[in-house]
Amino acid sequence: MGCKVVIIGGGSYNWTPTLAGDLFSREGLRGSELVLVDINTPAAEVMKKYCEMMIQALGTDWKVSVEDLDTALQGATVVCISISTGGLKAMELDYHIPEKYGVYHTVGDSVGPGGISRTLRNVPVFLDIARKMEKICPDAWLVHVTNPLSQLTRAVCMETSIKCVGLCHNYAGTIAMLADYFGVETDEVNALSVGVNHFTWLKNITVKGKPVDKELSLERYVEYFNNKHGILVTNTTDDIIQRELVGHNMEYYFNFYLYERFGYFPVGSSNHVAENLPYYCNDLELMKKYHIRRKGVLPRRQILVDKKINEIHDILDGKKPLPEIKPSNEALSVIVESLYTGKPSSCIAAMPNQGQVSNLPDDVIVETWVHVNGSGIFPVMSGEIPEYLTGYMQTVIDEQEATVKAAITGDRNLVVRAMHISPELLNKEAAVQLTDELLSAHRDYLPQFLSKIDCDYTRNGGI
Repeated sequence: MGCKVVIIGGGSYNWTPTLAGDLFSREGLRGSELVLVDINTPAAEVMKKYCEMMIQALGTDWKVSVEDLDTALQGATVVCISISTGGLKAMELDYHIPEKYGVYHTVGDSVGPGGISRTLRNVPVFLDIARKMEKICPDAWLVHVTNPLSQLTRAVCMETSIKCVGLCHNYAGTIAMLADYFGVETDEVNALSVGVNHFTWLKNITVKGKPVDKELSLERYVEYFNNKHGILVTNTTDDIIQRELVGHNMEYYFNFYLYERFGYFPVGSSNHVAENLPYYCNDLELMKKYHIRRKGVLPRRQILVDKKINEIHDILDGKKPLPEIKPSNEALSVIVESLYTGKPSSCIAAMPNQGQVSNLPDDVIVETWVHVNGSGIFPVMSGEIPEYLTGYMQTVIDEQEATVKAAITGDRNLVVRAMHISPELLNKEAAVQLTDELLSAHRDYLPQFLSKIDCDYTRNGGI
């Protein structure tokens, strides 16, 4: 008899094939059970069929089912949450409403007005699930991949007894880029990770065991990128970056720029990193100069979703073959196998600070290496954030703390406070109006604020 893994948001055409494929590929998890839970039951049933096709292709013996939440949680070993309350339409509002106040979100899911708004919508859902877990499966781990990663982990750990960690693939993506940059395998690049999710920094970077600080340069990155994509280098670095790049995005240009100034390498693509720094995301020309790309929401993401949906249905209908099932860089399956079998492993995870980042406050959610075995998930002591980065980091943490408390209590004034703290909102006078506009736009997903929204928004001149 294997373990029981529950995926909430299991109807996702994007996430479920990846997460499930990783789980099914783990030899130590043969004979286990995957339960899909989703408010969109038809989508979950489609994913069940797709999972069964993957199981057959791999020759493994997993069981897959679709259940309601209460039934799914019974006997669960690990519960994974992958949701987005309000979906793409809500995300679009998070993206575009702040534009009226000079905030040009590049992602908008973790920090700033967009991150604040997304936290307020997701926290009630997370807490409802965690409180059910307390009653039904109190010993299960909650392992989630939902943004904003830090705030949602913090809310669960503050308000419930459930053991909770958040997982992000940005570290793996950054290491993969550095491996390609140095021309080595990914397991030959090693570094410590310190910070908070989407604002994490690499320390002690080594390649094949040797420090490489002197080899990380902006000039070399531009040369590497252009050689990789066949773009002729004919001008200065600044000239190159400011021109259009023939369909390619110089994704880590800003990271190398920051490395040359701070001596530590930021984790994740530039669009995530830049949102934590006041100055860079409030000027479209400056964003262009440093090649900080705005991801957008609709219609781009909807087109990608529709494409994935059509692809899945074509596979199920026999019009396309099932793609080869390859391990992804998501850590969920690694954690599940270690917790269930006791086989030790290590990965990057966000969890409460217990000293792993020595000069950040206790209990705030930090992202570092963790060790996993049959006894649980344990953080690796990773040292301190450099002094000249702590100010930036503390501002982000202060914003997160105010936002989480606002999401739990329904206190509008705490939302306004979070807006004031946010490094992205340079026009602090706009904090009240922006708060009320976002609360009003998302009223259907904010039960904790509902009684206060209409009067506050009207009072402050909303439409």
